[in-house]
Amino acid sequence: MGNGPDTIADPVTDTEIKGLWRRAYLKAPAKVPVFEDHETQVYWFQAEGFYADLRIPARFSEGVPAASLAEFSEEELLALAEAEGFAGWAAVVDGVCTWQRAINLQGPETGRDIGRLERAPGGLFEYGVDADFVELWLDRLTDETTPQGRVFTRDGGFWGFLITSRTRFLFACDRPSRKNLARPWRSALAQALATADREDLTDLFQAEYSFGRIVNGAAVIDLSSHPNRVGALLCDDLHATHNTLATLHSRFDGKALKRQWTIAELNVFS
Repeated sequence: MGNGPDTIADPVTDTEIKGLWRRAYLKAPAKVPVFEDHETQVYWFQAEGFYADLRIPARFSEGVPAASLAEFSEEELLALAEAEGFAGWAAVVDGVCTWQRAINLQGPETGRDIGRLERAPGGLFEYGVDADFVELWLDRLTDETTPQGRVFTRDGGFWGFLITSRTRFLFACDRPSRKNLARPWRSALAQALATADREDLTDLFQAEYSFGRIVNGAAVIDLSSHPNRVGALLCDDLHATHNTLATLHSRFDGKALKRQWTIAELNVFS
């Protein structure tokens, strides 16, 4: 169990977690930390049920001036493998939030993602339930619209999660081939680099997790698991239609890629 109290008289509710949250820090263990992370750029965007989460190492937070990921050194690609991203649905019961991961950049999930939430000035504390840590989440949607979540699909189960407010978005999609999903992303990437397997490298980097601004309907990337894409457009017009979505991407070799999505019919809360 974490270090938060076992019972809270007025627990955090589902309604209170809706919003855009930036992590201020991670400390572990919670009471007497021997590890602290204040540098990783972490955003959690929570809508009604659906959420997306992106975690980018500080060295890549401003983007990298490269035309493609193929221009990255092996050392840079292995460092980029520390990035994390996942999306799915979340629910709070008696102040305890459980995040179910429908897609996960790092591959197979190990353990449960459960945290006891407490209110903090300007945000929330999250105390780990299955691990001893505390994270401070700061609210970044003051005076904004309530976030909306949509889940899209293409190619028979290739999922994309889109969370939006009036001025912000977070988009998360997994890999279409799914052949590498059974292996942890870091080890799959290390193997692909060791064998110079361009097909595997291309496949591994088809997943994309990107966060940014909405400007006149266009989605401009500010932070991404593809740091060479910072400043690029994810979508020309997020508001074109509710039931379809067209997203713009870049392959590992830098070739442009456009994906067409349709709204997914999910009954995850039944």
